[in-house]
Amino acid sequence: MRLKRYIFFSLLLMMIIGGIVYSQIDRNYTFNLAGIPVTLPVAVWIVIPMFLMFLASFFHMAYYSFINFMKLKRYKKDYSLLVDSLAHSLMREPKQHQYRTIEAQNLGEVPDHSHIIPQDFKVLTKEEKLKKALEYIKDIQNGIYVEIEEYKLSPKNPLLVKNIKNRLKEEPTYSGVVLKNCNEFPLDLCEEALLAYMSFSDISKIKDYANVFTFKSLLNLIEIAEKKEMELHYPDILYILQESGMKIDEKGYIQLAMKVKTVLPPDDRLKLFGILKDKDEKSEGGYVYTLLDLEMIDKAKEFLETTGENELLEFKAYLDLKACKKDYPLELFLR
Repeated sequence: MRLKRYIFFSLLLMMIIGGIVYSQIDRNYTFNLAGIPVTLPVAVWIVIPMFLMFLASFFHMAYYSFINFMKLKRYKKDYSLLVDSLAHSLMREPKQHQYRTIEAQNLGEVPDHSHIIPQDFKVLTKEEKLKKALEYIKDIQNGIYVEIEEYKLSPKNPLLVKNIKNRLKEEPTYSGVVLKNCNEFPLDLCEEALLAYMSFSDISKIKDYANVFTFKSLLNLIEIAEKKEMELHYPDILYILQESGMKIDEKGYIQLAMKVKTVLPPDDRLKLFGILKDKDEKSEGGYVYTLLDLEMIDKAKEFLETTGENELLEFKAYLDLKACKKDYPLELFLR
């Protein structure tokens, strides 16, 4: 029973009983309290115990109503925290919550340490926070860039990374922001940002992010330079190789030698691999390829004579067949 109703009906009952008694017994009664005589109508003496019982029961009920109110408040607070925990788990950014009830603690431990990946987006929920999180995920997965303000996502959060990739497609100039913070983001995002940046910048600006380059990025740069007719010189390539500290194997250097011939003149190609072979013996294959591609057969033979018996066998086989008047495409030996 609600307290207001209880008070009303209790007082009403006391008034009715007091009125009935007073109408039947219209006289006073004296009662000694600690030696002090107190004279009151009989109806009042009948109502006083009822009133005292009413006060005791009222405070009893008020106390437990307050306790229940506080419990309900804690449950509501924990429910809100559980919703927040589920939303963060959906956004792949779980975080710890301080729950007030044991039941919520037991449930909250799971989403607080988990990523929740929806199988589909036919989730019927009335919680706006969960609906909003699901909308974010759906748009991001569909390649749409969305502004996310409610959640502070870490740089390596997969949803944040995908969202930034979506933005790079819509707004390539944003790549500069990503490149300036590449030490925080995953490598594949930095590569994609660099690719977007190379699509509209010149080599002088691209070299500012030489430390971000991978071998794949370098090959992309050469392809873009060919398509855009961008001026690319061998010192630019050397600078990128030096600043990035990338590790390239023998096949990689040969692949690089095959790529640069589309953007560098013969002299620059020779200078590039002449320098590289002195710095890294793995680049010797690229150097020999350059010599043979430029028909500098004698110089290639002279260099190959300085190599080990089991080194650069593909080029030695090519020259042996060429000495037998059998011409095959050089690239055939490099597959």
